[in-house]
Amino acid sequence: MYSPNSAHLDVESLPEDFQKLGAGLVFFSDLLKELRDFEKDLARGELSGKMPGRDNELAARLKDLHASLKHLTWQTKQVASGDYSQRVEFMGEFSDAFNEMVAQLNSRTKALNDELKVVQAQAIDLARSNSLFESISSNITEWIVMIDRETGEHIFSNHPIKNDLNNEILEEQLFDILFSYIKDIDPSASTVTKQFPLVGDTEIQYFSAMLYPVHWREKDAVAVVLTDITKEKEVLKELEHIAYHDTLTGAYNRHYGMKLLSDWIEKNLHFVICFLDLDRLKYVNDAFGHNEGDNYIVSVSRILTRFSRNPYICRLGGDEFMILTSDCNQAEAEEKLERLREEMVAKEYANEDGSVTYKRSFSYGVVEVSGGNKIPTAELLSVADEKMYEYKKAHKAERNSKAKP
Repeated sequence: MYSPNSAHLDVESLPEDFQKLGAGLVFFSDLLKELRDFEKDLARGELSGKMPGRDNELAARLKDLHASLKHLTWQTKQVASGDYSQRVEFMGEFSDAFNEMVAQLNSRTKALNDELKVVQAQAIDLARSNSLFESISSNITEWIVMIDRETGEHIFSNHPIKNDLNNEILEEQLFDILFSYIKDIDPSASTVTKQFPLVGDTEIQYFSAMLYPVHWREKDAVAVVLTDITKEKEVLKELEHIAYHDTLTGAYNRHYGMKLLSDWIEKNLHFVICFLDLDRLKYVNDAFGHNEGDNYIVSVSRILTRFSRNPYICRLGGDEFMILTSDCNQAEAEEKLERLREEMVAKEYANEDGSVTYKRSFSYGVVEVSGGNKIPTAELLSVADEKMYEYKKAHKAERNSKAKP
């Protein structure tokens, strides 16, 4: 009983009256040893070990437990394979926990299966939508391109690229520009719009791009809708020229001149304002007609383009002009204007057939504007205008004095 593995009893050596008792003790010792080995296997969870013999009544309840555990193992495997109908009824609290676990697994699996069906249906719908999109987009004039967000790979286009671009260099330039935009797009953004030029050897193409973050055929991508706006740009440029230029002289008009002057003041630039007025325009209009007066205005406008390399010449209206420049100071600007005026005065103007001749000249006033200027625009122009009239009066007096004997 205490050491069955090492216990030994020689039954035949016992007195005859004790041999039956000795045989019973040996039998009991064997049963007990068998029982302990069986208990050890069960304690380790080993269900495939040697079973006690049929005559071992001591192991009867453990055999029942062994059978129950074997059945529980089979039930667990069934649950693992998706059979959630299994229930345990013989193990008290463990049965309750096991049955609740199986019920939860059953509920979650059903929910996952339902969700899987929805996802599969969406995947089918998406595939159909992609096919429909490809079919419809092939008839759209705009160029639609899908680009892989990570690699920049071009994964779809509704038109051959070469049909929209002049050469492969422009194609490479285009995708470099688009990929630079794509890398900066917030994935949560609905759409981003960009405009950019493609500069070729002999021409410039302008494009408008609308970029949409999308999931395309299992890839994180961006859909780009490209529109060639080159003609629109040309029309806009022409309209802008009309809006900002004087129709008679081609110089900038008053609207652009005032806008540029305000911008320069706002940016605290250092520059010079030249205010000019043509002399004797009324005389030319009265003597030779307004067409010749227009010729006078145009000729002076052309001469003023020689003021500097890139002057901003604005016709404010009638016979008044304004020059804005940051290339010189007040003294240098007055010197340049005086030189141009003297060249005009020195040479009498004549039309093509020589039937009309008259002297051309202009009066001017110059104001230098420093950075950080606080004087309002209207006041600056007023100062320049006053200087111009002072100049005009001085030269009129000079002309009158020269006319006296």
